[in-house]
Amino acid sequence: MTTISLRPAKPSDWAAIELLLAANRLPLAGARDHLDTFLVAEDDSGVVGCTGVELRGEVALLRSVAVAPSRQHQGIGRQMVSAMLAQASSRRLKSLALLTTTAREWFEGFGFRVVDSAMAPTPLKASAEFQGACPASAEFLVLELQASSGGAARLQTLPVAVLGAGPVGLAAAAQLIERGIPFFVLEAGSRVGANLLDYGHVRLFSPWRYNASPAMVRLLEGTGWKQPAEDDLPLATEVVTELLEPFARLPEVAGALHLSTRVLAVTREGFDKVKSTGREDAPFIVRALRDGKVVEFNARAVVDSTGTWNQPNPLGAGGLAAQGEEQAAGRIFYGIPDVLGADRTRYAGKRTLVVGAGHSAANTLLALAQLAAEVPTTELVWSVRSPVLTRVFGGGDADALSARGALGSALRALRDSGALAFHAGLRVTRIEQQGDQLGVVGVDTQGQELRLEGIDEIVCATGQRPNLELTRELRVKLDPWLECNEALGPLIDPNLHSCGTVRPHGHRELSHPESGLYTVGVKSYGRAPTFLMATGFEQVRSVVAALAGDLQAADRVELDLPQTGVCSVSFAPAATPKSAESRGASKSSSCSTISCGAPAEPEQMASKAATCGGAPKRAAASGCGTGGAQGVTKSGCGPAMAGVPAVERAAASCC
Repeated sequence: MTTISLRPAKPSDWAAIELLLAANRLPLAGARDHLDTFLVAEDDSGVVGCTGVELRGEVALLRSVAVAPSRQHQGIGRQMVSAMLAQASSRRLKSLALLTTTAREWFEGFGFRVVDSAMAPTPLKASAEFQGACPASAEFLVLELQASSGGAARLQTLPVAVLGAGPVGLAAAAQLIERGIPFFVLEAGSRVGANLLDYGHVRLFSPWRYNASPAMVRLLEGTGWKQPAEDDLPLATEVVTELLEPFARLPEVAGALHLSTRVLAVTREGFDKVKSTGREDAPFIVRALRDGKVVEFNARAVVDSTGTWNQPNPLGAGGLAAQGEEQAAGRIFYGIPDVLGADRTRYAGKRTLVVGAGHSAANTLLALAQLAAEVPTTELVWSVRSPVLTRVFGGGDADALSARGALGSALRALRDSGALAFHAGLRVTRIEQQGDQLGVVGVDTQGQELRLEGIDEIVCATGQRPNLELTRELRVKLDPWLECNEALGPLIDPNLHSCGTVRPHGHRELSHPESGLYTVGVKSYGRAPTFLMATGFEQVRSVVAALAGDLQAADRVELDLPQTGVCSVSFAPAATPKSAESRGASKSSSCSTISCGAPAEPEQMASKAATCGGAPKRAAASGCGTGGAQGVTKSGCGPAMAGVPAVERAAASCC
């Protein structure tokens, strides 16, 4: 996309301005008399936009906001109006007004409000637009500028803060560029995609088609960049080197990117979280640490895409570190070690315990198994907290992402092979030093003590949690279980879902009571374990459209995610858990005690007349549903087992 620049209009620009006004059916009367206040937007082809004001003492009339038809809906108008608002504030004007017949909602996005035209200040009524250039049907809008230093007018002149330069944060930047909204990106790492680089040796189970933001692709293709084959499975590091870093080198991104800048906290200028009056008009203050010094940035809105990777859950099953965990930290790896590469000597010939039931644990165990084949003295021990392994092994062949299904199937085969010691239902409570080794102590499902002796290394793959301290002084609304955006909680709760059948969601679900604050990306899921980058790309498209005042586009949210083949509302073999009841899950649903879409035991299948969808309608908190004709079950789940009719993917299916 060609870069747009703004500059004051010159007398020689009038011919181009006249053409723009005519193309947009805007009045010419009086415009040339105020040419010295006009701004023009231009690209390599010439002038593509204009706007001006009529200064009338302490008030002014905004007029002639026009963009070339071929360049509309690209944020140029917003750039020009934002610049005009900044000029109006610097001139200490009391108010800025306008007349419009078609763009009321768009201007309301800047803070303008409809007022009876009879109340227009007398100086404005001398304008040609009031004297007949504009039709009587035109609406009169006013923006009051003489507010506090943190008033609405100032707010609109500030950039948007994007926290985090991972795939979703940079996708937000791409959307902001296309909308012409000023922004900056703060990233704690020394490179973009730092979290991906932390497990760069891992091959992702989602192909390129789900890992490249359409907006980033559009901006890169203009530079001659070639998109990788959409069906290829990239290494995590390849997402950085082949997509994120080329995008970060674009001039419009590089100039707004602050690397090695760790966000410490976000607040509003002059407001703690208690104070209300005038809060929405106060700029955000983003405090960060860079080169050992505290720096602060002002912003009109904050898009928090800081993720959760650097906030690992502890080994302790109660959410707290197990006793002795901190003392044994030198023997514990949180995340996905590079077992076959950089970390090989750490694990070769050692007895390693892997704690966790997700994809991180699966990748680590399979790598350790390969290492054990090469170094036979290498031993594997695996423990999971849940006694039910349906979610652990996934949907196998029913998974729309074949690599994800294969990962679960390979893990199941490894467990069944006897090549590792396996402990289901173990809740770790204590880590003991045993000479040069560790002892891991916990309790089983019956509450009996269980001890694992002679452990050399531990890999903690128990998931991550969001850093809530960043927004402690802001008004956020979180799900009490998951610490995710409240509206998403019932849709992704792992107590109720194995995969999280997420309905389409956008800016409304991702916002908070704090106006202008949005949580996106994996952080929007809080402690829930399942998220696809494609979800984040659609999230930021909606959020940025809302920031641009384009609510029609912002509310048009669509998610088409690949199913896992596993979808349930309870993993407990007995009664529905209390959390499911309070979430509104139906106790009588045929999915309440069976994991639909996963291979089930024959007696389970015989006891259920229908898997995933026995109820006539999908429960609000359920990942299941029914539909279709002639008794064929359809849902966001995968086929349960051979002989069960194949299901179709819903518009918002398992992620």
